[in-house]
Amino acid sequence: MEFVISNVQLLYGEELECKKGLALWIKDGLIKEIIPESKLPANVKVIDGDQGFLAPGLIDLHIHMMWDGSLNPVQTSQTEGYEQMLIRAVANCQTYLQHGITTVRDIGSVDDIALHVAKGIKRGLISGPDVIASGKTLTMTGGHDPFWARFVDGKEEALKGVREQIFKGAEVIKVSSTGGVYGRVEGEQVGNAELSLEEQEVICKEAHRFGLKVASHAIGRDGILNSILAGVDTIEHGHFLDDELVALMEERNTAWIPTLFVYKQIATQEGIPSYARDKAEEIVNIHRNAFESYFNRNILIGAGSDAGSPCTSHRALLDELYTMYEIVSDAKKVLKTATVNAGKILGRDVGQIKEGYKANLILLKENPLECLSNLESIKMVVVRGKIA
Repeated sequence: MEFVISNVQLLYGEELECKKGLALWIKDGLIKEIIPESKLPANVKVIDGDQGFLAPGLIDLHIHMMWDGSLNPVQTSQTEGYEQMLIRAVANCQTYLQHGITTVRDIGSVDDIALHVAKGIKRGLISGPDVIASGKTLTMTGGHDPFWARFVDGKEEALKGVREQIFKGAEVIKVSSTGGVYGRVEGEQVGNAELSLEEQEVICKEAHRFGLKVASHAIGRDGILNSILAGVDTIEHGHFLDDELVALMEERNTAWIPTLFVYKQIATQEGIPSYARDKAEEIVNIHRNAFESYFNRNILIGAGSDAGSPCTSHRALLDELYTMYEIVSDAKKVLKTATVNAGKILGRDVGQIKEGYKANLILLKENPLECLSNLESIKMVVVRGKIA
């Protein structure tokens, strides 16, 4: 498929620079060229952007597509059979596209459901965003999120676990380095380190050998430290980051996916299971303070919503951006967390309007750099060079 989008303002390159008088030439799923309006190619379909703003498609780095975003998604999944969970995951992929989310990273799904959905999208069987999925997470026996875990204990099991997920088609490896807020009624605490440093070192070495990145669920300090030292690529959540840990992240190029909105939801919404709400209430302000303190440090920060988690819908990436903006009122820097930064964190040519990058785009009526809620003024979504 080949076409040109003209009569738009481009949010171009790493700095989302607003450029006028240019058109975007798309061919074979990529941004072929950025050309002057006066030099549109002959015999190529031209789409009139009606003076809208053409931005990179949004990237959500932390989702769970098979969860329903209700008060208690674990309970929902326990009452649904495999087939219903799979149908729900496919349906949620349509929601992402409707809200301009053209790439998602699913890091935790029962029975590797997200791996199957990712394959279906790649084969053209179903529509959806680009999906980078881990399938099952690597967790110690009895550790965080056992319902979608591949339990590993010791270095040999850690090695086997990562190889199993790679064999199944995982494109990212997820580990649980600490306990969590939601998922298990009892038996875990956010401050508990779970997978050991040695286990994570084995996982990271093997994943990196095969060109995969490692994402670490890490809330408490000890688990965050283990993950950074082991060589994970992203710290997910990271409530108890401090000066020493952030300095290590800068040194080792470790990125951070804060997921602020979901914990605010768990801490404040009526009807959330009490065990989870109590834990969230204790740490939500610590989380906010860490984000405010370290947002402008020399680490890549990417946006992840934890979509599907309690009271966190599959359009919640927008809520995550709004939550960031409440704390750090810089629209461009916040938008970069879901575009430019996210693409760099993934290590893929995505998240920017730039020659040679994947043509994942959103056409907006209004400029999101002036007001982030303009991200909801969607006129058109392009994914893999096709109009969704």
